[in-house]
Order: sequence, then C-alpha cells, then structure tokens
Amino acid sequence: MKKLVITFCGALSCLFLFNITAKAQCSGNVLFAENFGGSPATPLTGTRLAPGITTYSFDSLGLINDGEYGIRKTTADIATGNSQYPSWHVGTDRSGGNMMIVNADFTAGKFYETRVSNLCSGSQLYFSAWAANLIRLGSNDPLDPVLRFEISSAVSGTVLANFITPAIPRFSSFTWTQYGFNFSLPAGENSVILRIFNNQPGGQGNDLCLDDIEFTLCGPAINPVVNGTYQNNNTTCTGTSVSFAGNVASGFYLNPTYQWQFNDGTGWVNIPAATTPNYTLNNAQLNNSGSYRLLVAESGNINSTNCRAVSPLIPLTVFAPVTPVLQSNQPVCEKDTLRISTTTSALQYMWKKSTVSYPVDNDTLQLLNVMVADGGIYSLDVVTNGGCSSSASIAVAVRSNQLQRTIPADTMLCDAQTLSVNAQQPLATMYLWNDGSTAPLRMLTDTRTYTLLTSDGVCKRTDSFAITRNFTPSVYLGNDTTLCFNEPLTLVATHPLADAYLWSTNSSDSSISVTTAGTYTVAVGNACGVAIDDIVIDFKDCADMIFVPNAFTPNKDRLNDVLYAKAFFQVDEFKFNIYNRFGQMIFSTNSVLTGWNGNINNQQAPTGLYTWTIQYKRNNKIYQQKGTVLVIH
Repeated sequence: MKKLVITFCGALSCLFLFNITAKAQCSGNVLFAENFGGSPATPLTGTRLAPGITTYSFDSLGLINDGEYGIRKTTADIATGNSQYPSWHVGTDRSGGNMMIVNADFTAGKFYETRVSNLCSGSQLYFSAWAANLIRLGSNDPLDPVLRFEISSAVSGTVLANFITPAIPRFSSFTWTQYGFNFSLPAGENSVILRIFNNQPGGQGNDLCLDDIEFTLCGPAINPVVNGTYQNNNTTCTGTSVSFAGNVASGFYLNPTYQWQFNDGTGWVNIPAATTPNYTLNNAQLNNSGSYRLLVAESGNINSTNCRAVSPLIPLTVFAPVTPVLQSNQPVCEKDTLRISTTTSALQYMWKKSTVSYPVDNDTLQLLNVMVADGGIYSLDVVTNGGCSSSASIAVAVRSNQLQRTIPADTMLCDAQTLSVNAQQPLATMYLWNDGSTAPLRMLTDTRTYTLLTSDGVCKRTDSFAITRNFTPSVYLGNDTTLCFNEPLTLVATHPLADAYLWSTNSSDSSISVTTAGTYTVAVGNACGVAIDDIVIDFKDCADMIFVPNAFTPNKDRLNDVLYAKAFFQVDEFKFNIYNRFGQMIFSTNSVLTGWNGNINNQQAPTGLYTWTIQYKRNNKIYQQKGTVLVIH
C-alpha cells in the first residue's frame, strides 16, 4: 500500500483520503451504504439505531446531551429551530435525509459498531464516511472530534484496517468532511465488523455529525486497447481479425479471473472461451458490431455484479464492402468533357484506366478536351467504412466529330438578291439557328450574322457566316453643255456605293476638270455592277477683252488667294506680266491657267497696288491690255 493524504475543501465539504493504493479504481460499485434514512418528505427526526450498534442513549426530540445521539435532519433544536447549544452550528444532512448527531460521552470510546456483510471476498475495498464538527469556529470549547475507524474480520476478528483521523476541523459555517481508506478482504470472507471510536473525552466540545458510511469495491485499472481496426477508429471490415488487449493492472487479486462480454444492444452476454486478459475476434461479421468489455474479479466473484471490475466499453462496428455504382455521360464527342461518377459514398477513391492512375480522390472523374483514344474501360477502387475495399469498372466511348461545315462563307448580296442555304448533311439529326429556326434549308434575305448549331446526338458543331447587302451605284453627269472659253468645269461622278471610276480620259478619280470640248464618258462600279454615263462639252467666245480682278487677298484662306487673267474666248498666244511700284517685273506667265499667288521670291508681297500688262493674239491679231491690282492681306 502507498499512503497519502489529499484534502479538498470548499464552502460546504472537505475530502480526506487515506491509504489509497496508487493503481486502484475505487469509484465503482457501492457494496454497503448507511445514510440513516429519511428524505425531504419525512419528519425531522428518525428512529433509533438497531440494538447493538451504539451504547449511546437515543434522544428523539429534545436536546442531545453528553453520551446521547439523535437521528435527525437538522442539528437545530426541534422545538425552536435555534442552536441546541451556543457553540453548535445549525446544519443539515448532506442530501436532505437524516444524519447521526453525536454529543460525545465524557469518556472516550466506541460509539458505533455494525456488521457489514455481502462484501467481495479476496478483493480490495474502500471505506468512507462523512463527518462534521458541530463546534463553531471561534468557540471557546477546547475539544475537536478525533475519530478512529476500525475494520475487523467477522470470521477471525483480525483487525484488517485501523485509522485515526486528525482533529476534524472547525469552520465558520456547518461543513461536511469525508474520510476514507483502502483495505483488503481475505479470500473466502465476505463480512467485516466496522467500529467507530471517539478518541476525545466529551464535556467541552468534541461533538459531531456522521453520515453516508460506504464500502466500495476497488478494482485494478483497466485500459483496454483494440488493434486491427481501420485507422484505429473502432471500425473494421468483414473477414478481418480484431484483437482486444485488456491491459489490466496487476496486484489486486490473488487469483484473478477474466471474462470478455459483448452487447449488440440487447444486453451483455459472455463470449464463450474469452477468459483471458486478451481476446481476438477472427473473421469479423456484421453481427459482431456492438460493444465489448472485460470483467475482472477474484476467483469465484466473476459472476457477482458487485464484486467485479469492469473495463471501459470498446465500441466496434463491422462493415461489409460496398461495390461502387458507376455512371457516365458517355458517349461523348472528342474535345468535350467526359464525366464518370459514383453514387457510392467512400472514404477513399482511386480512378484508373488500365495502368494509368488519376490524382482524383473524390466521387467524380472529369476529363476535359478528350480525344478518341480516351475511350475505353475505366475502373474505380474505393475504401468504404471500416476500411473495406471494393472496385467496379465502366466502358465509355469517345466519338470522333464527323460533322462538316455546310453553310457558306460570308456573303454579300446585290440589289434584291436572296441567298439559298442548304445545311443538310447525312450525320446530322438536329439543326438550330440563332434566330430560332430548326430548318436545314433556308432562303435568307436579312443582313446579319447567322449561326448554326448542328448535332448528331453526341457531337456538335457551330458555324457562322454574315450576310451583307450592296447596290449597283448610279451616275449622272448632267445634260450636254456649252461653256465660255477658259470657263472652268468639273465633272463629278461620285457615288457612296462606288468602289471604282474610269473616265474616257483614263482618269480613275471620282471627278475630272474639263478644259477642252469633247464627249466625256465615265463608268462607275462596285462588286454589284457598273453604271455608265456621258456628256458633250463645247466652248464658245463669250467676251472681247480679258478680265483681271482689281484686287485679291492671298492670305491662304482658299478664297480669292490667286490672281488669274480670265479670257472667255479663244486665245492663240498669251503673256501676263505683273510689276511693282518700282517697275520691276515680279511675275510672268504664258498660260491663262496660271495665276499669281501674291509671292515675290517666295515671300509674301507687301500690301499695295501693282501694275499688270497682258499681250495676246486672237484671230491672228495682237492685242494689249494694262491695269492695276490691289494686294490685300
């Protein structure tokens, strides 16, 4: 035995433990209990103890004097509810029942003796009792109770255990303190004699209350361990072996016996031949699911419910393998997504195709942008509850996309043209246009982008084309025209839909300037067609003199920036000179189509009046003109 003293104190109770075996578990079966009866519903006083238990006199209702005891719910005066003595507490039983109130005799000695039977032979037991000091903290009464507990063999009288408490402490309020210790009962004996002595004389204190005397079975520490379960989680698969190790502390029984039990929910039953500290369950089956425990007792006590130690329960659940159910979206088309999944819940998943494993540990295998070669047999290995392993396989097909483009490329329609489209192809079973039509044959006129989804039930194809519309351009050069000589004329054939122009002069511009008489023809065209028109231009004499403006503004605003000499008749020879105020010639030209831009040696001419002269030949006769022009900036 390893002796120690542990004290726990609170507001209402303290606990003192003595002679506790280090490995003992003494919180199990209560074999004997004396709480002196009573309940919250019973009277304040109980009946006297059975003959032979105490030599003290019994007092039922009055003051409890030296050498007397009472069985009551309260230490108070029954008549008044006040303290029986000034030094006494007013207190109650621990659980609302009765307690034994003892006013110690003047002579120290035994005040309680009883025979305790039906204990467990050859076992270690734990004795405990609760006591309270009736003397208030601060009272002048000098004596505090000191108790001696003695346990003897009922057969031989041999003292099996003997313990003297320290002085039971005083408190400011009524406080219970528990005392206890271990002892061993000899083999073959199941009864003891309990004696409680008051080791202090009475008369000046030494008054106490006693309650809840118990004998409890102590057993060895049992720490069972199970091996062979899946990831040590107390589950396993059918067909496996599971071993249980009791791990029972030694030294508690002279001749220990063991029994493993099983409970499937209907009650505990002994497992046949499982009578050693260890047990192995071979070839586990579903009906082996339940709870297991180990019973340990001294030889002869294993079937006594109160005389055996019981291990903590060991739960075990046995599962059967579950074959996974596979499903797939196959057949799928190449470049689509292949999905294979299982509705079976599992702890682990391993997807494979032949020798190729996929790093996917969930219930769905998803392969993107598959090829035809990705078709074949796929398998799934699963680990389900209990570590059960099973597998299943499924064949999937990946189809080559044989659908073709059957719609035209982007198309431009001219004028009132329509487009006939035949999208039919042998493999297609469905056509869906983006305008909602499902017809493979279409007559289209609207300008827009058309998209066609074609499907053969597995593969799909989407193609698009755009329809635009243009119109043949038109051109009109106007009526035939007669102009004055040197009068400017621009023929314009511009049209917003035209892509090209071709004049009879070989010009490809949208307009031309006409200076000579003749017939002018233009062709205007685009991808939709060509329009042609012509015009006849003639010139005649319209004046007798050449006209020169008397002012111009060469400020580059494109309005009257150039000074021209205008001859509205046929001129055979022509010379136009301009002079500054010093008589210096600053400009000269031989063409009526060339004018002065207002610059002198590439510098802007100063504002002012300039002189001009013209000499020209008309009908073989020479003419001269002279004048001035004002340059304005």
